Amino acid sequence: MIENDDALWEKIAGKIHGELNSEEEAEFNLMITEDKQLSVYEKTQKIHDNLANHGQSSIEGKVNSWIKVEQVIRRYQLSWIKTALKYAAIIVFAFVTGNLLKPVPNESEIHYSEISVPYGQMSQINLSDGTKIWLNSGTTLRYPEQFAQKSRVVYIEGEAFFEVAKMVHKPFTVCTSGLKIEVLGTSFNLSAYKEDVTTQVTLVEGKVAVQDNTGKTIAQLIPGQIAIKNNTGSGIELRNVETAFYKAWIEGKIYFDDEPFDQIAIKLERWFNVEITFANQQVKSRRFTGTILRNKPVDQIMQALELLAPFSFKHQVNATGKDKIIIYNRT
Repeated sequence: MIENDDALWEKIAGKIHGELNSEEEAEFNLMITEDKQLSVYEKTQKIHDNLANHGQSSIEGKVNSWIKVEQVIRRYQLSWIKTALKYAAIIVFAFVTGNLLKPVPNESEIHYSEISVPYGQMSQINLSDGTKIWLNSGTTLRYPEQFAQKSRVVYIEGEAFFEVAKMVHKPFTVCTSGLKIEVLGTSFNLSAYKEDVTTQVTLVEGKVAVQDNTGKTIAQLIPGQIAIKNNTGSGIELRNVETAFYKAWIEGKIYFDDEPFDQIAIKLERWFNVEITFANQQVKSRRFTGTILRNKPVDQIMQALELLAPFSFKHQVNATGKDKIIIYNRT
């Protein structure tokens, strides 16, 4: 019987919990080309999702937790119920050990960790709920070791790209110094450096609500939109954009579109861990459009920009601190 095939159940468990490698993924895709195998997988996925919607229970309630697992499976009244119960550990093991059997902290009991990414570096982190976050240079993320029962909240200063794990009854909120971004399951880029003029939220997939610090929604984004808030004012601007440009930094690229030189210089300072100063103020306002590659030396980047505008630069090497780049107007 298909339902008693150990290999199928193991592949289903691996698929649900994101543990298949490329070869196993190919084997799984081949397995479910037949309707019966596909039906088993779809029903098992529904059971797993239903368990997730039940939330967490206390560590003292292990027996009750397993009763809950059985009740959820039996609710479907499926012909393969005995097999499903037999393989319940495979289906929900990661969910049970990671969620059902953990004590749920009260809001006041949540313990936070913090990660700060130095200039010139990038980082990536996976949270306990499965959310993936890429952190750009000069970014600080504060996040709980374990989320509360009804909410997922993190705090950030800097730039990050989020792939938020979907949990229907547990929204994910990102807090900055001036905004809150609330989502259920989506992908978006957030740029919220303290020293920048604006805070920007770019939605790649899903839906987000942009809120002020009081929790009032001031914008709702659809994929392909960016929300730009001036950090010194209350207004917010919405635009349609090519989202690939706003997540390009994950792949080691800086994209800029008709951007002033002084704003580009700030990005270069973060990426290459250098200090850039302008000897002539009028050079700051020169605007550029293009793409910069992170794996190129900063001098090569500056030389490329020199070809587009009348300026020159001097690179001062500092053995004990940041190198300094001085930009001059070329007449």
